[in-house]
Amino acid sequence: MNDLQRHDLGTSLAPIQIVGVSTMSENLRGLVQKYHAFYEVLPYHVVTEEGHGSPHPTWHTVKAGFDVDVHGVSDEDELRLPPPVEYASGYTDLKKIAHVVSNLANECCIEVIPFPSTIFLQAREHSHAEAVIRIRISHYRGLDQPASLPEQHALEAIENELQKLGIKRR
Repeated sequence: MNDLQRHDLGTSLAPIQIVGVSTMSENLRGLVQKYHAFYEVLPYHVVTEEGHGSPHPTWHTVKAGFDVDVHGVSDEDELRLPPPVEYASGYTDLKKIAHVVSNLANECCIEVIPFPSTIFLQAREHSHAEAVIRIRISHYRGLDQPASLPEQHALEAIENELQKLGIKRR
C-alpha cells in the first residue's frame, strides 16, 4: 500500500483510525518546527433565516461542525508570510490528511481553506505574523442539523494526525 494506508471501521459511528499519513512528509515536519505550528479548534456555526421577506424573520444558529485552524508563527519581527512555496507545501500535505479522513468519514464534509495572502496578528504572540490554514469539518445532512458523532470522530482523527506531526493544540 502507499503512504496513505487506511483502516475503515465500516461505520461512521466508530472512531476513525488512520495508519501512515503522518509519515507522508518530512518537509511538513520541518515546516512545523520552523514556524512553531500549533492548532486551535473552534465551533463552525451556520446561521439560517426563517420567514425571509416577512416583517419579522427569525434567525437560527446551528453548530454544524468544527474549524481547525493550523497556525504557523514567524520568528521575525517583520510582518511577512512564509514563502509561497512553503505555504503551498504545507497546504498540500494538510489537504492529503483531510482527504484520507474525509474518505473514511463518509457522512462528513472536510475542506481545507487556505489564506495564502493574509497575515493574522495575535496579541498573545506579541503581534508576530501568523499564517493560517483552516480545516473545516461539517456534514451534508442539511443546514438546520447540528454536528453529531461523525463530525466529532473526524475531528479526533484530524487532531490525532496533527499531533503525530508535532503540531500541538493551543
